[in-house]
Amino acid sequence: MTETVWLSVAPQKSQITAWFEMEDRVVPALQRSNNAMFHGGGGHLDPNLLPQRAVEDVGRKVTRLPHLFKLNGFLCVTEKAAAVLRTHDLGGGGLYPLELVRRDGVTPVPGQFWALNFGAKKNALNVEESRNIHGHPQHGFRPELWAKDDDIAVTPNALEGADIWGDELVDTGFFVSPKLGAALHKAGLAKAFHLMRCRIV
Repeated sequence: MTETVWLSVAPQKSQITAWFEMEDRVVPALQRSNNAMFHGGGGHLDPNLLPQRAVEDVGRKVTRLPHLFKLNGFLCVTEKAAAVLRTHDLGGGGLYPLELVRRDGVTPVPGQFWALNFGAKKNALNVEESRNIHGHPQHGFRPELWAKDDDIAVTPNALEGADIWGDELVDTGFFVSPKLGAALHKAGLAKAFHLMRCRIV
């Protein structure tokens, strides 16, 4: 059976935005935004820069969060997704506790939540064999919004090392291994992770 590498295009999806504001006293807002963009491409951050506590936006009543969601641009997960991720090789990354509270600043949102930190970068994107991507080698590539399964091509390097990673040439999105991809599908999380099948060439 052919092994399948998957690209998550979740960072490009506005519908996974969580209506919370992270409490951040570490860096200025502009630097935080830059950190979030770097993170959205599978970049590793100091855990102190990840969301640790966030307050529900005024005027919002969040009743349900996607299993993979963005909080001020940073990727976070529910316990269901974390349970799958923590049984796989996250490289030098990990899952860090995230406290979500209602807009009163006190009442906790039910459930366990985690900030996802990436820990590996690979050089596996095959630009020449890929379709529907745009960008530049110096600034990074990203799939077009209309890209579909098998448009993105990767080299066999993608099969080595960590089960979740960013690519040196991809500025938005991250990849998961055949093993992790299969586990996400089995857990009913493939749609939540917005997985797109890649070709290995």
